[in-house]
Amino acid sequence: MTRDGDHMPDQPDYNRLSSLTIFRELDKNELEIVCKHVFEQSVKKDNVLFVEGMPGELLYVIISGCVEIIKETKNNEKIILATMGVNDIVGEMSLIDSEPRSATGRTSEDSRLLVMTKKSFDKIIQSDPRIAAKILMGLLKIISRRLRTTDKKIEEIKKIVKK
Repeated sequence: MTRDGDHMPDQPDYNRLSSLTIFRELDKNELEIVCKHVFEQSVKKDNVLFVEGMPGELLYVIISGCVEIIKETKNNEKIILATMGVNDIVGEMSLIDSEPRSATGRTSEDSRLLVMTKKSFDKIIQSDPRIAAKILMGLLKIISRRLRTTDKKIEEIKKIVKK
């Protein structure tokens, strides 16, 4: 157990990785390589994974549980932008652009997460660029889907505002 009561990280297995959207295009050998660069972690409810403005160094894939993405307003009001569930990814932007976190991520129930560090991802880029390209394509598909969903929401808001 860690100091905050969470379980120690575990190595994921091949079957678990192959079921996740981000790794779906990888073959067995590639998944075995990725297994060496990620770990699983159990996290209690209400655990803050990352805070808006802090440096981003970790990507999380939700294996079980939920993570709320929260934005704080100028009036210190907290707005839940999204609730992410099984197979969803949070923190992916930090793996790509190394910018500070754009929101806060907090577990809304006990959760099991797959974690990849920026350092581990950079190692994959150096040692296995083909695997990194497949992972990036998986991320691009996810980000593209989210952008389309956001576009639809903006269109819905525009219709409401025009009324």
